[in-house]
Amino acid sequence: MAERSRNLPAVLITKTRQLLASSSFVKNSLALISGTVVTQAIVFLFSPILARIYGIEDFGNLANFNAWVTILALVSSLRYEHAIIVARGRDNTHRVIALTVVLSALSFVVYEVLALAVTGVGSRIEYVRQIRAFVPLIPIGVLFVCVSSLFTQLNFKSGHFRRLALVAAGQVVFTVVPQIVLGIVEVSHGLILGTIIGFAFSGMLLGALSLSPDMLRNIRQYASMPMLKATAREHVNFPRYTLGADAITVVSQQFIPVFLLALFSPFVAGLYSFAIRVVRVPLIVVATAIAGALRKEASDRLHGGASLAPLVSLTVRTLLLVAVIPLIIVLLYGDAIFAAIFGAKWAAAGTVVQILSPGILCEFVAFPLAVMFLATNTQRYSLALQLSGFVLLCAALYVGRHYFSDFIATCYLISLVMVVVNGTGIMLAARVARRSSAERHGVVENEAVAAASGPARV
Repeated sequence: MAERSRNLPAVLITKTRQLLASSSFVKNSLALISGTVVTQAIVFLFSPILARIYGIEDFGNLANFNAWVTILALVSSLRYEHAIIVARGRDNTHRVIALTVVLSALSFVVYEVLALAVTGVGSRIEYVRQIRAFVPLIPIGVLFVCVSSLFTQLNFKSGHFRRLALVAAGQVVFTVVPQIVLGIVEVSHGLILGTIIGFAFSGMLLGALSLSPDMLRNIRQYASMPMLKATAREHVNFPRYTLGADAITVVSQQFIPVFLLALFSPFVAGLYSFAIRVVRVPLIVVATAIAGALRKEASDRLHGGASLAPLVSLTVRTLLLVAVIPLIIVLLYGDAIFAAIFGAKWAAAGTVVQILSPGILCEFVAFPLAVMFLATNTQRYSLALQLSGFVLLCAALYVGRHYFSDFIATCYLISLVMVVVNGTGIMLAARVARRSSAERHGVVENEAVAAASGPARV
């Protein structure tokens, strides 16, 4: 027994090496997470500089810009770019790409017209007056995000995870450096302009690396109206279920600064958005990287007849190990950490992070598991979950503003909603994975019984 105990560390190391060598999910996740760690390290290292160059209201404007860009980019493609993962064969993949490109281009034209209209006649609304100066920049950001998202999905399917990690690192450099330069020379909305430059870098580089002459010919061929309609009908579940669920997710996660600006002030919106930028965004970016690898692994397992339940269990344990210690530290010392790193004016942002940390932990675990609803074609659960969460979030914001009239009280309510919604999401994803595995096991047993009983008699 003593000898076995002494050999336990060596056994664990050997098992870990075997897991890393044999599991494509683990290797793909590590490739994406390594790129994410580099990008977030760059963001974190330069955040103290940005926090001293720009005011709190500037970060509120950036959060509002990103929120509108994200939701409009999602609506532009109707979530058809995610059909790239499930499209079988090269031609079907190119058909989905053609559909997504056409939808994105048409949406860009519509958004530009709407932006001009808003800046011209929207001055009667207080919120529009607050964001009016950067509204014309929103359609440009949407276009580049659509392009980047399209080619990101294509690279997920082809397994180019290292490429995605390198491009992500390049994007953050091409975002932060222009933001610093534009801030030093006091260009208006430097944070937003730098973000657009980063979007453009990612979209154009991924496009240059992914496109081939053959693909371009096929895309033009499949851009005819009959072919576009046929492709849209074939993958109609993505706009029918995934679009609604993802739209509600975006509103719930990224539109809180929009609501805070409308309900409280640009200062409050900036305080909240900076707190989220420093703590929540890095965790969600890591979770997004894991979700990309998880999507491919879940699809491969389903096609191979394997169970999804162990994959869910592995993902939950891994994410908890990654996030729990940093969030405990933030929970205890968030205000002091923010004041020391970013300056005394940001101590209140640390207090916001302390309040939100339980909800952020649950969200970090739940976010990648939403892939299970896509893989098992149970997007209706995701839609119902996100719709319920959105209703609860609106209720929390309303109660915090009109009953407590206090921003900190509103943050406590938001954190509670995050815990409830994401905790429910984790349990639902595990249930869907177990049910899918049980159904597949039942099919296998029935086929075995049928084979053993011989040919059916007529």
